[in-house]
Amino acid sequence: MQSQVAAVLVTHNSEQWIAKTIASVLQQTQAPVNIVIIDDRSTDDTMKILEQQQGLSPIPFTIQQASSSARNIATRIASNFVQGVQLAANLGADLVVLGDHDDTWHLDRIKRQCALLDQQPQALMVASDGNLVGSGAVVNAEGTIRGTFPVPGDWQGLTPVEQLRYTLRHSIATGGASMLRPRHFAGGLDVPKGWLHDRWWSLVAVVRSGMLIDEGIVIDYLVQAGQQVGLSTGSQSKSAAGRLATAAPNPLQSLRKLGDLHEHLRPLAQSKEQRAQLSWVELMRTLVSG
Repeated sequence: MQSQVAAVLVTHNSEQWIAKTIASVLQQTQAPVNIVIIDDRSTDDTMKILEQQQGLSPIPFTIQQASSSARNIATRIASNFVQGVQLAANLGADLVVLGDHDDTWHLDRIKRQCALLDQQPQALMVASDGNLVGSGAVVNAEGTIRGTFPVPGDWQGLTPVEQLRYTLRHSIATGGASMLRPRHFAGGLDVPKGWLHDRWWSLVAVVRSGMLIDEGIVIDYLVQAGQQVGLSTGSQSKSAAGRLATAAPNPLQSLRKLGDLHEHLRPLAQSKEQRAQLSWVELMRTLVSG
């Protein structure tokens, strides 16, 4: 039996792109059963456009205002997506496909990702790839998301501890190109303060032995100057010294994140080897190792 899929988008001053993004959702070869929009206090015509789209949509279409007022941008974005995913799950969705307000979905995105998760019912999350598309001052963007956030080609052949070690050092999932199974997150759906949703959820999926990596292209990912999060937040190219340099400007925040890994992620781990990897000693070794 095919899973029921809901689409979750978060908007903020999105009038320039949101109609095109929603059109790409509505044109999917496998339609979502619900579309959920969380709007983060847009001050342009985003809400007007969303209400127009809601009236025209053949698919149930829910709009909610963001409940978070956090000043930290990562915390706020994560809270918005948590709100949307929880609402979609409450509406009956088995799977939730995530989207950014300015990306275009390829026609078979939902069908492809749903099939991958349905084939492996214990999996929590699948992260696919996307084409980079430039906009405005960034007109020469080329390549793919995976070119910025590479993942070992033999990912599924790595041991659970090897997957965890890699994911602790590197971002492996872009939320806008991911789909997840909310009910399998075993308490890990809530995102600690200061973390982005896709970063935390991919870590939870890894320690629950349920992270799928898909090489397929499922979106066109818009790259713009001044993006607050996105490709610029990746740390794949950073050495141990680079990771320490990144942590140095805000050591308290870095220590807090290590604490989150130890206190919130470690209890979700399914093996003693993974739990050992999330001890304070091993977490520090991961940070300083090459």
